[in-house]
Amino acid sequence: MGLNKLRVLPDQYIVNQGEKGETAFLVVSGGLIAEVDGKKVGKIEAGEIFGELSLILNEPRKASIKAIVPSEVVEIKRKALEAILLSSNIDLHKTINEMSNELAKKDDQKLPISKSDLLKLSDGSPNVIRALALQLHYRLSQRIFS
Repeated sequence: MGLNKLRVLPDQYIVNQGEKGETAFLVVSGGLIAEVDGKKVGKIEAGEIFGELSLILNEPRKASIKAIVPSEVVEIKRKALEAILLSSNIDLHKTINEMSNELAKKDDQKLPISKSDLLKLSDGSPNVIRALALQLHYRLSQRIFS
């Protein structure tokens, strides 16, 4: 289906800044850090998703991601993500598309849904979809309110 579980060791990079982004990743266990130009800019923990913007917006990776402890991630290829989205709640699917479209805009971005409403809408959805929806909401919020 396009989902692969990967085990990574400390200091092992999963993706590198500037690469073409054809997959997203869901962290199952462990801990990772994000680096931009060799500098640590954030951490990623179990239950979070990364690489989704490169996948959705068809952009190069904006950061390198490496494990800081032994970790497991699920690699999500484009077709698998599309299949999962199509099988999800139609209103959630529409909301994810709206947030993706807003993220693709250069300015005048808007949040199509509040976080609390998104949590209700995504209740009962597969973990991958729920994590994706929340991550897109977070990234869009950061762009709007920064």
